[in-house]
Amino acid sequence: MKRTFKRQLLLIAGVILALFLVVTGGQSAQAQDAQWLGEFWNNPNLQGPVALVRWENTIDFNWFDGSPDPRINSDNFSARWTRTVNFPAGTYRFYATMDDGMRIWIDNTLVIDSWTHSQEHTMTFDRFMNGNHAIRIDYFEAGGAATARFNWQLINSGGGGQFFPNWRAEYFNNTSLSGSPALVRDEATVSADWGDGSPGPGVNSDFWSARWSRQLTARAGQYRIILTSDDGSRLFINDQLIINNWRDQAPTSMSADYFTGGGTLNVHIEFYDSTGGASLRADLITISGGLVTPLPTPPTSGGSGQCTTAPSGMQAQSIATTALNIRRGPSTQFETMGTLAPCQIVPLTGFRSTDSAWVQIITANGQTGWVAAQYVRLGVPMSSLTPTN
Repeated sequence: MKRTFKRQLLLIAGVILALFLVVTGGQSAQAQDAQWLGEFWNNPNLQGPVALVRWENTIDFNWFDGSPDPRINSDNFSARWTRTVNFPAGTYRFYATMDDGMRIWIDNTLVIDSWTHSQEHTMTFDRFMNGNHAIRIDYFEAGGAATARFNWQLINSGGGGQFFPNWRAEYFNNTSLSGSPALVRDEATVSADWGDGSPGPGVNSDFWSARWSRQLTARAGQYRIILTSDDGSRLFINDQLIINNWRDQAPTSMSADYFTGGGTLNVHIEFYDSTGGASLRADLITISGGLVTPLPTPPTSGGSGQCTTAPSGMQAQSIATTALNIRRGPSTQFETMGTLAPCQIVPLTGFRSTDSAWVQIITANGQTGWVAAQYVRLGVPMSSLTPTN
């Protein structure tokens, strides 16, 4: 009787193991051996029954025009990878390369949102990490080539906080810079026109605020500072209010001259958006003296001949002399979703309209939009972009 019962238990265990191997594609690796739990769907929306579950050692896939597995479509499929990683204290740069779309969460906070049809492109973000953090990656493939890659590298070790080689930018989902920021990232310049959109993943499109901070070293001299904003902005140096432009308004400029005997300057700029369009630009003009710490020059206006930067690779640069509308489709019949500042550079998705009159771009918050080709300069030949309706 006991032997019969034991044989039944062994038989049940064998059936469970066989089912597990079928579901995981015949891979018996445990979580500690292959850290990413991968789930695949035969639709682009991660909906319905999971078609395949397996463990992955890395997320470094180029399926070209093929499929991740014989049980998965070669087009119109989606995937999700999850994992908890223990990070030694430090700031890490994360890289996500995709064709078509990808969204990434860390500890349930959306940090990359590029959920759109596109050709292969890479997005990055920096974050201070310490201890265990849960990572989730959602991916979809619509048609054509398929790529999904995700990795990171340590860019600043130790527990001294986040590494911000440029401006530390903090975004808040209120107009008073209160509470914990919804988004923190490094930004090269304080110069952006967000239009009616959001400045980044997890941030409101209206009723938000932001603070940019950095430490500069200046020689003795006189400096002219100009703040142009819609809505309010103000600037502090060593905790002293230098410019106060804090009000609901259309784009308005205020300036002030600042005199220093030289040394370290702790600068922070504050901004809020109420409703409607949102834009901010900070300019620094040296009257005498000069910064020891160089600042990147914000894009200059006035057309392609006066831009101090140039696009390279899969990038587009506005050469319009005024704000260039971004539209939801390749025609002026589509509504605007924001603007590009003169000389502003943004990534291309790899698509153009069939008449080559419009190109599709990726905005700062990961959305896609269309701009008139005659008002942009491309880093690649127009013919290299894929025509689409």
